[in-house]
Amino acid sequence: MNRDSSGGDRTSTLLLGVGIGAALMYFLDPGRGARRRALLRDQAGSAMRSGRQRMQERAEDLRNRASGAVAEARGRLQDETVSDEQLVARVRSQLGHEVEHARAIDVAARDGTVTLRGQVARTEVEGVLAAVRGIRGVERVENELAVRQD
Repeated sequence: MNRDSSGGDRTSTLLLGVGIGAALMYFLDPGRGARRRALLRDQAGSAMRSGRQRMQERAEDLRNRASGAVAEARGRLQDETVSDEQLVARVRSQLGHEVEHARAIDVAARDGTVTLRGQVARTEVEGVLAAVRGIRGVERVENELAVRQD
């Protein structure tokens, strides 16, 4: 059976025409076509609104991240004196991101030296110490943590 190369093109053209005709019949049907068109219009409008909202949320997130980065850079450039209470609050806040049981760790600060006491999992020790060392105002970290073997 020999077919010329244009036979496949005719078939795809025919199928495309049938598909377009079926879509037109579906949307231009005198009985239900108006409802179908309205539904399609509503769905397209909803998709556009939710897309616009997602773009606005992403833009706001980027603005907030940029603002935070600028504030952090500005803070690192300034030579500020941090009270012991502020330092303890900063360390406690960071510990909440680093360990599963942050309340098991007691934090004390005096003149830029932070002392950590309590129990921590063996896998979390290095992360905790590195995170605390990276906090603004911390000059030294005294590790008095008891390591749990979990």
